[in-house]
Amino acid sequence: METEMRGDPSVHSVESLIIKHQQAEEKMKIKSYLFTLLTLCLLLILSAEYGTAQEMTSETVPLSPDETEAMVMSRIPIQGQLTDNTGDPLTGNYSVTFRLYDSATDGTQLCQDTQALSLDNGLFSTAMQGCTVSDINGRQIYLGIQVGSDPEMTPRQPIYPVPYAYSLVPGADLRGALSGQSMLTVENSSSEFSTAISGLSSAPTGMNYGVHGTSSSATGYGGYFENNTGTALKAAGSGVIQSTASSHIWISGNGVRPYHQSDTTIIDMDSVGGAVVSRGAVVGNKNVMLPITVPGVLYGQDLKVTHLFIYWRGDVIADNITAVILRRQTGVGSYVNITFQVPTNFSCADELYPNGCTIHYTLTNNNVLTQDSGILYLTLELSFDSAASWIQIGGVRLALEHD
Repeated sequence: METEMRGDPSVHSVESLIIKHQQAEEKMKIKSYLFTLLTLCLLLILSAEYGTAQEMTSETVPLSPDETEAMVMSRIPIQGQLTDNTGDPLTGNYSVTFRLYDSATDGTQLCQDTQALSLDNGLFSTAMQGCTVSDINGRQIYLGIQVGSDPEMTPRQPIYPVPYAYSLVPGADLRGALSGQSMLTVENSSSEFSTAISGLSSAPTGMNYGVHGTSSSATGYGGYFENNTGTALKAAGSGVIQSTASSHIWISGNGVRPYHQSDTTIIDMDSVGGAVVSRGAVVGNKNVMLPITVPGVLYGQDLKVTHLFIYWRGDVIADNITAVILRRQTGVGSYVNITFQVPTNFSCADELYPNGCTIHYTLTNNNVLTQDSGILYLTLELSFDSAASWIQIGGVRLALEHD
């Protein structure tokens, strides 16, 4: 006795799965109802009419990581029932092919699995195998079923996620209040070169992020990286790291030096990183220089010098800083002024300000340092009350920013 399986889509209802079974001269039309399609993350099997849901109790043994990975990577549980055209359940063996598509009609076939199903009172319970996470990646997918050599039945059945699986589809929004733990933990325990999380933004224009982190706490972190034996954070490719926060560079006052070798200026180092400057025997103002070394490009992008702070104090009221010049070299012997200031009516006498004073300038002109132009020049013009009076230069601070 031969058994042949064929299908006739013209007699299908919208939700029917039809199997045509021929044995000897008798033809039987068989309907297949797909009661439950379970997605990758489902551990409970629900039966709408012919079974009951497994109850999870405190004694339920969780799957091991290897078992979970095997289930997620390769198995999609499916339940259904086969009946003849009068609704009577069938018993026997039938060859059934399951296919996944990315569209309800036409589209691309993602994977397939052919199985010999043994029916008991029409019921079957199986698991489609051979699909991977690249096939099922959060997009809407559809199940097509073919019995024997029949044409594949229509319409294809959409596979919907269980409620918790919605948290893993594109556009998912995970929210909660978990104190002392993470909302999501991802671990790749491979001993080889591996990645736990990959982020990619492929849009060609606009403000795009491969990974975006934000913290609303003043003491929190938008992103936190830790590696106890190697690099915690690395920027590959162009190597650009951006931050809206300012960085600062300190220049010690004990680097100050006379403008000319022939100047009578006397410079003595103090014991806390500064310098005490006197004019010497020759009357008049004295210029002193303070060398500055600063990266011209920071984390792969041009750098802006946005603020200048000078920390100083004088011996008496008449001891003053009378000019401040900060320049950027544009070529050997050429420059542009970042700032040229002449402070007026300002004194920082030691008896009035024993802890010193601060001169501050906001810098907005010619203040971008690049890989081709970044040498800075700072000179201070000092005015002294007498040959014995002094001005102490504690140091200079520059605020550095980039877009």
